[in-house]
Amino acid sequence: MNTKDMPNPPAEGTLREQLAAYFLTAPPIAEQNAVQKRDYLTKLNQLGQLERQELRRTVGASRPLVWGNPATLIQALLSATQRLAARLGQPILIFPARDTAIGADTLIHPRLLSVALCDLLCAACAAAPRQPVWVRLQEQRGGLAVAVTASVPFILPETEALIKECTKLHDGSLVHSDETLIFSCGLADEPPTGVRLYGCPTEEDLLADTLSPVWSVFYATLYSSAMSSDSSTNSAEGRPSSSEPQDDAADKL
Repeated sequence: MNTKDMPNPPAEGTLREQLAAYFLTAPPIAEQNAVQKRDYLTKLNQLGQLERQELRRTVGASRPLVWGNPATLIQALLSATQRLAARLGQPILIFPARDTAIGADTLIHPRLLSVALCDLLCAACAAAPRQPVWVRLQEQRGGLAVAVTASVPFILPETEALIKECTKLHDGSLVHSDETLIFSCGLADEPPTGVRLYGCPTEEDLLADTLSPVWSVFYATLYSSAMSSDSSTNSAEGRPSSSEPQDDAADKL
């Protein structure tokens, strides 16, 4: 087909409507067959891309904050992504252990923090498939620092843009080298009048909700990247296309 004859992708609003209709009618992923699961992950990847695009497009916009512990949310996100990554043979090493009590309540934007962290982890894992990614949480004076390290350079401009927006909104900072990115969240002394209290989801909550960022922004995108990488490798080596490891990962969902 000539490229000029190819249909244009649906506009963002139309795609959101299509995805909403799909997820409302799709059976639970545990009840799907292998083909349905792969299609479901494709749709989740599209949803994750929309999430990223919307947050990057609205950089600098006013966002309502809630009062909660960023460390509790980050630990739940890390534990959930660690378990999902293991299905693709991707190790994520987290320090300290997930049951370590750290951090304190402050003003946070849970959606931005969740999407930015999941996108950062996805970029680190995709840059060096099946190689360890190290994540360290550390309390520091006046805040909480998160360091993500991969074995190769992994920081994409669009990923850095989300983290920058996250640190700006959370009164934090950002530094990085080629293989390590460190961002922080500051602490507020007390909640402003009228601010809503936020109950952080648990690791199990995030895994049970397949529309959460650990699925749409992290796992579905990483799965898609792994499938594309395997297909490209097989084509370059003249071998029949095979996606057995990733198909197995989808089958086990």
